[in-house]
Amino acid sequence: MAHITFDFSLLQTLLGKVVVLTGGATGIGRSCVQQFCNHGAKVVFGDVSEAPSLELQAELAPNAHFVKCDTSNYSDQLALFRTAHDLYGKIDVVAANAGISIPQNIFDPAADITQEPSMKEVDINLVGALFSARIGMHYLRKNGGGDLVLTSSIAGFKECGGLPTYTASKHGVIGIMRGLHLTATPENIRINVVCPWMTRTRMVLGIEKGWYERGLPVNEPEDVARSIIICATANRGDGGKTHRGAALPFAGKIVYVAGGESYEIEDGIQRLEPVWLGEENSKVLAAGQAYLASEGTSWDETKMN
Repeated sequence: MAHITFDFSLLQTLLGKVVVLTGGATGIGRSCVQQFCNHGAKVVFGDVSEAPSLELQAELAPNAHFVKCDTSNYSDQLALFRTAHDLYGKIDVVAANAGISIPQNIFDPAADITQEPSMKEVDINLVGALFSARIGMHYLRKNGGGDLVLTSSIAGFKECGGLPTYTASKHGVIGIMRGLHLTATPENIRINVVCPWMTRTRMVLGIEKGWYERGLPVNEPEDVARSIIICATANRGDGGKTHRGAALPFAGKIVYVAGGESYEIEDGIQRLEPVWLGEENSKVLAAGQAYLASEGTSWDETKMN
């Protein structure tokens, strides 16, 4: 696990960059918009909450532009990205940040099994992130590359009792990175995931009291926003300069955020694969993965040579 020390000098690389972000009205997303704009980026952000979004737009004008956007609606996301491209002619960074948590457990034995449960967490947290990634990569390609940053959660890689739908959706966000980054990197598109632990937002009201009593680590929204900015700037320094602890190229990484500090954990997971999978299994898996990555190989039978 690599502790990442933020290099503030890299913030200058945000000057003139164009950022599209979902979920910008409150919490982590709001702090992201503020930090990007305060360092010279132009941010077009989407959210369903109009009042706080318009307030933020006014606060940061002319660098921030709000577009009402339901992240789970593909047409809304198309409009968000088109607005950014129409305004500035390019998109450099995409931050798929929108997310919700519904604390009711659909697997509760007392729940009415005849009532179809809400899949809103999946629609916003996972489907919305897939939409952001698909549309965002289209515009990043037009720009010759850029950064796609996905917001997952500690629940993206750790079991989390009582929140099965949320946990599944956040595991899926990491799956987006793992499903895309190998083919995106040759296109100069870097895809990374941020996984915050407990962060002081509206989502954690139900657990705050006991958490603080136990002295467990807490993130502020600006801490997580800074980790998102790490992912958006780590590859932009002159001469290969990056944030200390963030090895280049910074792509296909998971940044875990706890107690206001950032740690890269994906490299460790991959490095220790022979330990947790077994050495022989790891060797065979590597051979299979090499075949799947070879030129001309495709899961799509219509593209078979």
